[in-house]
Amino acid sequence: MSSGRRGGRYDMGITYIAAPHVTQRPAQPYIFTTREVTTTTIGEIADRIPELLGWLAGRGITPAGAPFLRYLTVDTDGKLLVEAGVPVAEPVEGDENVDVGVLPAGRYAGLTHRGHPDELVQATTELQAWADEQGLTVDRTHDGRWSCRLELFHTHPAEVPIDAWVTELAFELAD
Repeated sequence: MSSGRRGGRYDMGITYIAAPHVTQRPAQPYIFTTREVTTTTIGEIADRIPELLGWLAGRGITPAGAPFLRYLTVDTDGKLLVEAGVPVAEPVEGDENVDVGVLPAGRYAGLTHRGHPDELVQATTELQAWADEQGLTVDRTHDGRWSCRLELFHTHPAEVPIDAWVTELAFELAD
């Protein structure tokens, strides 16, 4: 573990378990629900993850990885369109409460952070700066939507103190 950004330009005291890197991710089926939120109301969508886990459990389906938030849009006026999702091993059929989809396969810029979720804004800024320095372009469509921008939660919030949560950031790169 280390603190701060690699390259030494600044150190905000953020702890990274995995430094910025590029990885290849396979396509991943998942279930999700979507909501428009702001930075102050993001808990409204994050709080839907237990419902999704319960939905899977009620069908005897085990999650195939860490639950996540997928940011679809981040507007300059502070509105965020966000999915709360849970990966599954095989595609499933949704219902009136749960949608289904597939996260795209591709190259992703990523890092893994340990600490309070309030630090994720700085971690995101640092990941984007690192990608820019490497000549990498995060994938966005012409209308400003992110192709796939994820925050994956690797710790259970009821079992780990908030200052020790482990969150992976993964942003799909343009080819």
